[in-house]
Amino acid sequence: MKKYVISLILIFISVASYCDVIFYPSYHHDQLCYSTELIYSFEKAKNPIWTTVFWGGAGCVGSLKSFNQPSYGLEIAIEKRLYFQKDNYKHFFVSAYLGSAYMTDFKNASNIGIIPGFKINYKAEISSKLLLEPYISLSLPLTYDIKESLGIKPVSVVTIGVRFGLFKLKNEKKLLRD
Repeated sequence: MKKYVISLILIFISVASYCDVIFYPSYHHDQLCYSTELIYSFEKAKNPIWTTVFWGGAGCVGSLKSFNQPSYGLEIAIEKRLYFQKDNYKHFFVSAYLGSAYMTDFKNASNIGIIPGFKINYKAEISSKLLLEPYISLSLPLTYDIKESLGIKPVSVVTIGVRFGLFKLKNEKKLLRD
């Protein structure tokens, strides 16, 4: 029950936050944002508590200050996860990631970026192939505005978000044991 309450709280907060791998256009400098994403992730487990995840998807990012001006984009990333329970690749974990994204608000900005960051996540498996991941992220998007040809503008950002999508877990540790 506790995991559902925590997930719901993070979902409600996230629907109202700035940057994960997808990011807010460079002409904004807000440092607290929301993010909602649809993703596909492929997770490889070779260790009882560490996994490597490759994922991609599409999402929406907005600022808590200007909630009605979201940005939309496509993203890909690699993430290293540390789970708190041995041989249990779900529930709470922390991660470091490096991703890339294309973002647009369809009006003023179209940006590309490379985004390193850290997250605190909760992985809830809705079914054997569906997941829900609410998270809090600290990132430093390095973005370039394509339309304005503005320079790279790094801005540290805290994001409250949620990811929903398909996933596959390949447990190589289990295969080695068999």
